[in-house]
Amino acid sequence: MLETDGIPPRLTNQECEELLCQQYYSRGELQQEVDVLLLKVNKRWHQLYFENGVVFWRLQDEEPKAIEAQPSDPFSYPLIDIGEKYSLRQSTIGDCVTEPLLNGARVSFVFENRGTLIISHNDNKTSLRFIKNL
Repeated sequence: MLETDGIPPRLTNQECEELLCQQYYSRGELQQEVDVLLLKVNKRWHQLYFENGVVFWRLQDEEPKAIEAQPSDPFSYPLIDIGEKYSLRQSTIGDCVTEPLLNGARVSFVFENRGTLIISHNDNKTSLRFIKNL
């Protein structure tokens, strides 16, 4: 059963202003490809993340900043600009679909004339996949 905590933003037919992905590394090894997805729409930042199969949506008051890691820190949380990587900035989000998976959930963002960004959370691992339109 799909469980959502927080109120999902209205994304359909909205322009994606920015799209960032915070990753999580432990001792140099990637633990979560998508620890938090950060999406800016209508001049407001939204967070999407998952925990134990639950989809969380949060409004973020400030622009995201990378967490500065010291060389001795075992953890790091780099920010990846996937809006730039997949040319999604200033693209229209045609649809946002949340679906249950057997051991998790999936959120798909359909970008008009670009493709679909799929964030899958399964067995407490979260991954990202972009399928470009042909």
